[in-house]
Amino acid sequence: MPGAPRILIVGAGIAGLTLAASLQTFGITPVVVEIGDASMARGLALMLTSNIVIALRRVGLDQAVIGNGIVLQRIVHMDPSGTPVEAAHDLHPSNERYGPCLGITRDGLMSALSGSIQARVRYSTTIAEVSGLPGAPDVLLSDGTRERFDLVVGTDGVGSAVRKLIYPDAEPVYRRFCAWRTVMECEDPDPVFRLSTTTGSFLGSFPAGPALMYAFLLAHYPEPPALPQGERLARFKELAATYSGNVSPLITRQHDPANVIFVPVLEVDTASYHRGRILLIGDAAHAFSPVLAQGAAMAIEDAVTLAELIGRGDDIDVALRIYESRRRPRIETIRAAVRRRTIARGMEGQITEDLLSQHPAVFAASLKVFDELIEDSFAVLSERQAGTGVSEVANSFS
Repeated sequence: MPGAPRILIVGAGIAGLTLAASLQTFGITPVVVEIGDASMARGLALMLTSNIVIALRRVGLDQAVIGNGIVLQRIVHMDPSGTPVEAAHDLHPSNERYGPCLGITRDGLMSALSGSIQARVRYSTTIAEVSGLPGAPDVLLSDGTRERFDLVVGTDGVGSAVRKLIYPDAEPVYRRFCAWRTVMECEDPDPVFRLSTTTGSFLGSFPAGPALMYAFLLAHYPEPPALPQGERLARFKELAATYSGNVSPLITRQHDPANVIFVPVLEVDTASYHRGRILLIGDAAHAFSPVLAQGAAMAIEDAVTLAELIGRGDDIDVALRIYESRRRPRIETIRAAVRRRTIARGMEGQITEDLLSQHPAVFAASLKVFDELIEDSFAVLSERQAGTGVSEVANSFS
């Protein structure tokens, strides 16, 4: 693209790599830096709901990702004894209408994304300082280099260094429950997402590869427990043992503490996603609980939306205002849906009618929620732009 904007992406995780690959389809090659020494192996697995495929399809990334995953066909909800709580939810209709719901390893997703980008990721590097005019951020990187960009995008997760620079008071908030995650070998696993729930606890599992099962457990803790690495697996097994069936027998056979990730569940909320020409997307801007498997989904939708707005050549400041107007309602809808479910299940503490009334239901209380949260937000955006014109949309936010 002649005169393509210079864009710095800080963070080579899901949001960062999706943005880099998406910008590339418009002839824009960003600079990508990553504080770690690799993008892979920082997680275990993910459930990718169909709205992710809708987004990835727009920038030609869907088939590479689908090829690395397992198509899930049903969702089954049980109580701790293994008794079904409701009718199994058939994913075939939404899989066929929108695109497949997938179980995938994080490495499988990241390799599909990283294999699609031309930009060289500069590892062990992050942002250190920003100065200069609002319309042309002058960035000092941690490797000592200084460069000027038209746009800086923070895709560096919950502990975002970019967010700390522009919103130093926007600290992550603990949501009063914690998560354990692991992957285990499992011969010929069924393509089913199984979840078991009780008040204050949630066990889920799904296949993430041909012979690989992913399991996660969420449990209420008023304060996050101090668990050394060696104790995390023991606590995971102890909590999982209260459930019959599901994946708990496999968890009892897990013997590798290094293959268990334990994290307090944190939430991030910022008053605006951007400040001048510095923008936050994904968890850096709006992290929330993994209950509806929408963390990666919102990050990918963010990245594709931003790339399309910038890629068609709009003024960057106009594009950022349109981006905020489109993404914030979507994010806040999902956040509200997640919060309702965590509160209603006792994940955040005692359930009261007053608390529930403050957080009304957004989607169905049943497994149908996984159909209802799927939205082609890009079609909505296209209709708005076709009806009003970009300049009119921009003027409405001036």
